[in-house]
Amino acid sequence: MLAVYADGRAIAVAAHELRLPPAEVETLVEALDHDLAGQPATASPLPGSPRIYDVPTTVLGVDSGSGMREVHVPSLEHAAASYDAALVTARDRLAHLADRVTAQGGNYSTDRVRLSTEQVTVPATPAQPLPGGVPLPPKTQARSGSKDYKGNKAHTIARLIPGDGSWHVYRMSTGEHIALSWRYLLPHE
Repeated sequence: MLAVYADGRAIAVAAHELRLPPAEVETLVEALDHDLAGQPATASPLPGSPRIYDVPTTVLGVDSGSGMREVHVPSLEHAAASYDAALVTARDRLAHLADRVTAQGGNYSTDRVRLSTEQVTVPATPAQPLPGGVPLPPKTQARSGSKDYKGNKAHTIARLIPGDGSWHVYRMSTGEHIALSWRYLLPHE
């Protein structure tokens, strides 16, 4: 996950940020605009390519001033050879920049977080009690939920739940188990 803003702010995995010079941002936008030119909103694998199901879709996007253009590429991370070379080039360009932001950038934080929950039937490891004060989002699906928090609630989540991108299992007062994961929201979210 990488987001680059017009002011040069690059944020990788909602955890690291690096300021890019204007010329680098301009070059990146021009290159991505070229890579995504003529691509459909959802890319299809090249004819004869095997279909891979149940893997994430990569979203490549650029706004060169005339609105955001996004291309959704199913299973790109697992079947790059099945897609147009320009899409792979765009993905690689963004992945290399994300690696650089992660390696060279500082920590990214804000007072806004997205907390996700998943009900767990049998935890793999012993669970600690859910820390007091952690707000829980309403279930938006049968066994899970997600909600954005800001201010004091966001700070409480960031302080009490590890923010390493992993799921952490807790025991609730009812005896049920719940897995929590959170991340900082990006400026445009």
